[in-house]
This record gives sequence, C-alpha cells and structure tokens, in this order.
Amino acid sequence: MRSTGRLTINRLLKRFRFWPFAVSAMVLTGCTTLFPEISPPAGIPTEAKRYSVMMIARDYRCEPSVIAVDREGRSVLVKVTIRSDGARHIFSIPDLDVRRYIEPGQETIVEFLAERSGIFKFGCTRFPWISPLDRKGKLAIK
Repeated sequence: MRSTGRLTINRLLKRFRFWPFAVSAMVLTGCTTLFPEISPPAGIPTEAKRYSVMMIARDYRCEPSVIAVDREGRSVLVKVTIRSDGARHIFSIPDLDVRRYIEPGQETIVEFLAERSGIFKFGCTRFPWISPLDRKGKLAIK
C-alpha cells in the first residue's frame, strides 16, 4: 500500500513520543538555552535612589522573604546580592523581567530599576518559573 504523505495521529505520536522527556531532561540538567537569564535594560537615571539587600538562597527559598523599598516618588536602583547554599537556584521576579541562575556556593548580584509601586512575587526556585508549590517572597515597592 502506498503512503499518501499525510501525518496521522499515530505517526505524530510515534515521531514525537520522546519530545516531553527531552525537554524535561534539558530543564532538569540545567539547559539555560530554553530559559536564558533576563536582565532589565541598563538605562539608569542619575537621580535614581540606591537600595541594597543581602539574600541567601537555601532549600529553594529566599531569606529574607520580604523586602520593602520606599521609592519616595522616584526611581530606585535595587541591588540584591544573593548567595546560594547547597544547590543551584534560579532567582526570578517575573513581573519585573528578572531571572538569574546562581550556582551552588556562588554569589551573584542582581540589579534592576524599580520605577513603579506594587507588590511583586519573587522566588529562588529550581525551575525557571515560579510554580504554585514554590515558596515565594514578596518585594513591596511603595
């Protein structure tokens, strides 16, 4: 019997049956090409207020879990120094487009410009996104 060249559901399933496993393996082994680090744009106003905080990523959570920043009506350059204890962590603030990979025992600096007020969730997770099961922190900018 001749093939018509059409893909049937069975052919699709056979062709792509290992795809979910390949993606899971890339994410679990640390493939950063699917989810690259995201850093905010570099244009920082000279009149921006500066704020620094030290954080420890331990057991896939961030300590401290609450950060409060007072903008006083202007932009704030927030500098977060994060040290990873024990395992590789991914620090992310999805609403501010921040994602940074932190290797075990290493320290990294994350800088971003806070130009608007609000309460933003952040996390030190094992995946490039914050899932409902992850321990989240809160960044309050007023």
